[in-house]
Order: sequence, then structure tokens, then C-alpha cells
Amino acid sequence: MPAARRLRPVRAALAVALGLALVACTGGHPAPGPGTPTPTVDPGPQPDDVVATAVIPEGGVDLELRVHPLVRAGEHVVLTLDLVPLEEIDDNVHIFGFDVTSFIAEGRAPVNVRLFDLAGDVVHHVGADAEGEPVVAPEHWDRISTAHGTRLQMPFAAPADDVAALSLLVPGAPLFDEVPIIEGDLPPAAHPEDVAAAADAAATAAALASASPSATPDVEEVEPPEELDLDAVVSAPTFPLESTSAELHGAVRTVESTERVEVTLGSDVLFAFDSADLTPESAQAVALVAQRLGERESGTVEVVGHTDDQAEDAYNRDLSRRRAQAVADALAAQVSGSGHRMKVDGRGESEPVAENMSDEGRALNRRVTVSLTSKVVTRTDVTTEGELPPFGAHVGTAGTPLRVETYARVWEVDATARRVHGHVVVDLTVHAADDEDGLGWAVGFLRGFSSHRAGDTVTPHDITARGTVLQGASRLFPLDYRVAENETWPDGEWFTASDLDAGHWIDGRQTRTYSFVYPRLDVDTVVFQAGTGVTFDDDFRLVDIPVAREASAPRAPSAHTPSATTQDATP
Repeated sequence: MPAARRLRPVRAALAVALGLALVACTGGHPAPGPGTPTPTVDPGPQPDDVVATAVIPEGGVDLELRVHPLVRAGEHVVLTLDLVPLEEIDDNVHIFGFDVTSFIAEGRAPVNVRLFDLAGDVVHHVGADAEGEPVVAPEHWDRISTAHGTRLQMPFAAPADDVAALSLLVPGAPLFDEVPIIEGDLPPAAHPEDVAAAADAAATAAALASASPSATPDVEEVEPPEELDLDAVVSAPTFPLESTSAELHGAVRTVESTERVEVTLGSDVLFAFDSADLTPESAQAVALVAQRLGERESGTVEVVGHTDDQAEDAYNRDLSRRRAQAVADALAAQVSGSGHRMKVDGRGESEPVAENMSDEGRALNRRVTVSLTSKVVTRTDVTTEGELPPFGAHVGTAGTPLRVETYARVWEVDATARRVHGHVVVDLTVHAADDEDGLGWAVGFLRGFSSHRAGDTVTPHDITARGTVLQGASRLFPLDYRVAENETWPDGEWFTASDLDAGHWIDGRQTRTYSFVYPRLDVDTVVFQAGTGVTFDDDFRLVDIPVAREASAPRAPSAHTPSATTQDATP
């Protein structure tokens, strides 16, 4: 599959600088002589330009995806995509992979097409009308019946004026790391050939009416091209992205956004049985927490101890508080002078994150959580020490496709990796190495049916949630964000910064790309793993994936980023 073009925005400052340079060169000097070429300034991408392409399989057909610049339109930016078949089509081709099989949130197509501000860790969802329906044009964008294909136009909440580009995730294509944001008139919402056909039909009808005013023109009526109804948008939601990493073989688990960090420490690595004295082995875990606190503005650090249910409730509450106090004292010594204040509590067995029915569940419940609501002021990458855990399924090296056979299909998987604003992005290619075709032939080994988050959480049914990055003893989960909650799932439904629907139709000999966006990690290679290597025989691990460096330094988080709140959390 062709890789997506890497994009760099043409910034207004560059144009201004070039313009000033031209003025400086001409001021006080004779005018250029005859025949001297007049310097020009590149105006940058225009609304009708195609700034990136990729090939995606949809409905059994390979389509070329053509991406136009994002155009500012008041409080929105408008995305325009063209989908063009690369082969002759005998029947309508339907686009199935742009929606979400969601349990709580609105998942109607094209919710799976999203914009990401990976410098500010914010995701933008398509704007919706008063009924919650995505506002898109044209109405039948998801049906291809002509050789020139179809167009999809959709609005999103506009970022701050100083944001010159956003990343774009379209199912089936590699993440487009920077799609430029420009000023200008919106491109037509209908495909240009459909616009031209409507104009020709209108001109023909007008000419016939002029030639025979009393006659009714015998011309097939053509509907005027549709326009994107921005006035119908009542909600253009944005959500703060959260990063989750598990370090020291899971002993330290960190969940953070630009506004909050929560670190969970396994009590078994901190304390001996029935003890509140920190063990020597706990030093590295406590140091990792101190490092995370050091990234943030000063505030109140809540340190809370928890236990399993193996003793009396009163005893467990006392033990959990003494353990929390021990962690707080150790942290206070390491962050002295930072202005952080420690607040300690012990909740015993009252807030389990797993059932106390097994040794594994009880171990998860024995923990100390450290949380701080405070803005990020600096960035520290996830640690990379330690050895990879053992793995009992398919293992291969990046650059050589790894063969994965399921009960019905034969696949070849490979991966590349890069950085976008410091985040590691893995582009996994899945190639159908057989001749099967027909609706239903989808990838199964990427589909995740549960969240990596504890508590009463849920994720879309077919989400690509089983792909994680490993480096040493650290595991990184894809960035995610909470979109909605209800009484059944009080801790909410979580979407990931990856394809929300792994149930795509992939015919034999077709290839599809799945992009995964992970926390910031400063390494030269990573390991990508689908599954645990224990549960399913189609789990796999790809090692030695080179991580390409960014061409320019990442944009630092800024005060404009709406990462602390959701502009409208209901799609």
C-alpha cells in the first residue's frame, strides 16, 4: 500500500518573512531592469488542492483517498475528502468502515473519521445536528456509483488561530500527521464532476427555454449540488486525550492528560505482607511517581491506600492509610521545593478494581494511588528499562511480513513507526495473503472487547484495542478518551486513537493500514504486540520496529488547548 504523504503546513509567518525580504531588497534601489523576473511568494495550499493521498480497501474495492486542506469557516474547520475507485465497478460500492459499533455514544458514520491535535492532546469529532446526526454532505457520500467516486465534507470545532495543522485519522489509511489549516472559500460539497454535470444541465435547460419560451424543455432534471449546512451544527465536540502506560512489569500504571495524572502502585512491589514499611525494591517505583509529579504545576497530591478483603474492614482501613502515608512521605522527600502538598487517605477494601475471587484480582486491589489535578509544564518520556515479558504466540521482525493464520484466513502483518509531536505512531499493515472475498472477511486478531481501564468501563465492540507497544518492561496503550457514560457503565465508554472498527471487509490480496497513537516515548525502536500471547493463537508480536524521527521539533502544549474540558461531550 502506498504510504500517506507526510505534510508540513505552509505558515503565514513564512510568507510574511519572504514579503519583508522582497521589500528590503527593492527599497532604495533602482527598479529591476527589463526582462528581470518578478519574485513571487508561494501562496500555499488552496482549498481545491489535494495535499495527501492513500489507498484504502472498502466494499471489496481499492479506493484512492484524496485529502484537501482544512478550511476555516467561522467557529469550524471543514474537512473535504474524495474517494475514487482504482478499478472498474459494476455495482454500487458502499463505505462501511467509517462508523462505530458503540454502546453509549453516538457512532453513526462518519464518526470514525477524526482530527487530532497531538501537540495539545485533543481529539475533534464531527459536528452534529440537534438530533445527534453527523452534519455531512453530500447526503449519499457513502455510496460510490461512478468512476470518479464520491466526496465527503464534514465540519469540526476549529482549533485556536495559532494552530496551523491537525492530524487526520481515516479508517484504512496511515495517520496523516499534519493536514494544513487555511483560509478561503470551501470547496464544493459535491464532487467537481457532479457539480459540472449539474451546471451543464442547467445551462442546457436555460438555452432551450430561451429558444422556445412557450415550450417545455425536454431535459432530464438534475438536482443542484448539495452544500454543507454549517448552520445545522449544534455540537462539535472535542475531548482531552489520556495516555496510559504500565512500567516495571505493570507495578506502576500511569494515566494522564494535560490536566491530570493518576499513578497506581501495586502494593506487592512496595510493601511486604501485612507491612506498611517500604521495601528497598520500591525505590524505583516511587522515583517514577516523583518524576511524573515533577512535570506539573504545584498542587495537592492525593495519596490513597487500598487493600483486598482478606481481613477485617477496620484493620484494612488502618493498614491502607499507613501505607499511603509511607508513600506520601517518600514522595515528599523527592519533590521537596516543588510546592506540592500531600493529602493522605486509606479506604481499605471499599473500592476494589477487580473481584476478590482470585489471587490475581486481590493483587490488583492491593494498591496505592497517587493523583494530581494540575497542568503539564514539561514532558518526561516513559521509562524503557527492563526485559520484554515472554510471549507464547507468533513473533517476527519488522520489515519481513509475519504470517498469521486464523481458522478461516491467512494474513501477513508488518509495521513501521514514527513520531508525531513526540507521540509514537505505529502503522500496522495487514495483508490478506489468500484469495477469499466477500462481506464478512474481516481481521479478528485486532478486535478488542474490553477496556484496559479498570472499573465499569466499556469500549466499542470492534475497536482495535488489542495493539500495544512494549519497550523493555514498559507497556504503552493507545491514547484514549471518554465520550459518554450511563447507569450501566458509570465509568464511561472510551474511544482510542486508533481505528474504532476492526471489522472491515478485506478481500484476498488487499492490504489495510491500522494506525495506533501512543504516549511519548524517546527510543529508536519499539515492539508492537497484539494480544497477550496466551489467550488466542493468532496473537502476534513484531520486534525491532525503527521509529522515524520528526522532521521538526514538536509544538509545546499551550494555554489555548481545550484539554481540560469537553466543549460538548455528547456527539
